[in-house]
Amino acid sequence: SVGGRSQGTSLVTTGGRPAPAARVRADRAAPLVLALDTSGPVEVLALVQGELILAQQHLRKERSGGTALAASVQRALQSVGREPADLSAIAVAVGPGSFTGLRVGIAVARGLADALAIPTLSYSSTLGWAHAVRYSSLPIAVTLDARRGELYTALFEVADDGEVQSCSETRLLSPEDWVLSLVELVPGGALLVGDGALLYRSLFEEKLSSGFRVAAPTPVGPAMSWIAADVVHRLSRGPVDSDRLEPIYLREHDGAKARAAAAVLP
Repeated sequence: SVGGRSQGTSLVTTGGRPAPAARVRADRAAPLVLALDTSGPVEVLALVQGELILAQQHLRKERSGGTALAASVQRALQSVGREPADLSAIAVAVGPGSFTGLRVGIAVARGLADALAIPTLSYSSTLGWAHAVRYSSLPIAVTLDARRGELYTALFEVADDGEVQSCSETRLLSPEDWVLSLVELVPGGALLVGDGALLYRSLFEEKLSSGFRVAAPTPVGPAMSWIAADVVHRLSRGPVDSDRLEPIYLREHDGAKARAAAAVLP
């Protein structure tokens, strides 16, 4: 039998019309995980319960605040018929990325997790972008705009089992140095993804061989649903400990530099 009925048997209503087919629904007893990424200009949140993605929202914002993000989380939960109390864990991208954005995402994750007494888990901002193009047959070169003519860069590959694996540490590089690194690390080519890949597309097309290409159509933002799904998988194997949510900046904030410079002035 399939779905509680015998194969080859058609269920009909009294009016002679086919009965409504059963819908796929999330198992409410399964872990429900919220994943957040506020590291860049695209704010992303995702909700995954068990084996089902309930929601993934991408919003390109010039500026964002903790109140706006918290409200977005509340609306996303309500839209799928869930409450904050239903959450089992929260995953958050801790950088690299915008100083303000990272602080907002981490603060909202901490606040919710503390109120609900649930664990928080940290992920690199580059990993969500790699998952956005996880079906690539090429190595994945995450290339994010770090402003000031620099890039946040990381290299990933997809294993035979579909798992996205890191091949390099995340670094802050100039576009020219990223070109040199790519030629050395993946001479056969790679798929470049991220805002930085678009911003410096002409440079990459000029300096890199035809084996390299920019992801098209370009993903809106990182695929945080895959991050949430990873947390669900970890929870299914038993309790998890909270990570210490510390932002990864890779460089000093302009304000810190100014204060340091002022301290050494006569």
